Amino acid sequence: MKKFSLGAAVMAVLASCAGDAELDTLNDLAGPEARNIDSFMDPIWYIALAVMILIFGLTAAIVVKFRVKEYEDGDWPEQVHGNTKLEIVWTAIPTVLMIAIAGLSMFLLRDLFSEEVNAVTLDLPNEGVSLEWEPHVVVVGQQWWWEYRYYIEPDKIAAFEAAVAADDVTQLALNLPEADIVTSGQIVIPVDQEVELTIMSRDVIHSHWIPSLNGKRDAAPGRVHEWKMESSFPGIFFGQCTEFCGLSHSRMRMQAHAMTETDFEAWLEEQMTPATPPAGAEAWLEAYRAGDSSTVETPTDSAEARGLVAFTQNCTSCHLVNGVNDLEYEGAEALVAGAAPDLTHLMSRTTFAGGLIPLYEDLAEGNEPQLNRNDLEAWLRNPADLKANYADGGRGMPALGLDDDTIDDLVAYLSTLGTPPSADAVLATQVD
Repeated sequence: MKKFSLGAAVMAVLASCAGDAELDTLNDLAGPEARNIDSFMDPIWYIALAVMILIFGLTAAIVVKFRVKEYEDGDWPEQVHGNTKLEIVWTAIPTVLMIAIAGLSMFLLRDLFSEEVNAVTLDLPNEGVSLEWEPHVVVVGQQWWWEYRYYIEPDKIAAFEAAVAADDVTQLALNLPEADIVTSGQIVIPVDQEVELTIMSRDVIHSHWIPSLNGKRDAAPGRVHEWKMESSFPGIFFGQCTEFCGLSHSRMRMQAHAMTETDFEAWLEEQMTPATPPAGAEAWLEAYRAGDSSTVETPTDSAEARGLVAFTQNCTSCHLVNGVNDLEYEGAEALVAGAAPDLTHLMSRTTFAGGLIPLYEDLAEGNEPQLNRNDLEAWLRNPADLKANYADGGRGMPALGLDDDTIDDLVAYLSTLGTPPSADAVLATQVD
């Protein structure tokens, strides 16, 4: 039994160790805040290790020195009342250590919660504007995925700031004003720029943590929490919800993609562009948006066009695609969170299903990304087979009972939404 217990303990320790894991907190510390946290924690670990060695060492020495091999009933060791000097010493030393750690913690917390004024100039030729933007992203958690909202244009920034300044923010996450860009699963940021985050939740408590860039910050319903992140170099960094939030808590993932200024501006422009309808479906879509699609023949010539029609029939009650149902979209009323992922530029992402499933096949380096059709089709057929949810209770995507032909058409249409990322980005974001 002792050997089994020892073996189990060794296996547990080994199982907790991994090299180059997605959430390895000791590698790729790209953010200055992450490096500050790491620098702060190192001496504390050494102090804790010294204390542990001292306590266990003294305990072992006492056991060895004062052990009694034989004793008779009624034998008792000499009873000692105490040692005042020794008790003062072992109380004073931890007290001094705790005061020192607390004092240093205050300096670290001050830096973590400070805000830098770092407005950047965005040149967006396709939008015909050049404007100043203070890097800021609204982060919204819900079961079981993360939404990232970008307010770029001055009027939308003003609307969001007015909503935050309102006396009652308890319903803010459920009634956010329109944003310029809404994406899910992956936050995109410019390199060497401090990006302010406003974090909230639409349902239960979550916690946003991308360890390579900063520590964790709770997303709580009815509350607004400020945070920030920054990356000193381009790259893709993994994160995980760290507050138990239900069935798929462990599968509520996210990624941060840090880009150069040029790439970030190109990404912004693409994301701010409405979806382009499939060839041959333009007239039908125009009539649909006007509320009278029955006056135009339903397109059937291509899978993409049929998929657009199927999307409007099965998906628009929850999902938004700008250029399709944005004129009438009022959120996902069937869901507790009141929201589902915006799919306008779905194909520009590398994962779906809350950052869990690769959107593209595992690639050999240098190959072009290939759509992961099998998993996407399986998701449309029955999402719960791939990721646990409680769709009957309005928490997660339900199975819609779609037939295979409709699923094929939907996948064909979804594959037109956005520009695929580079092969390097796909390789860097492959998840298990």
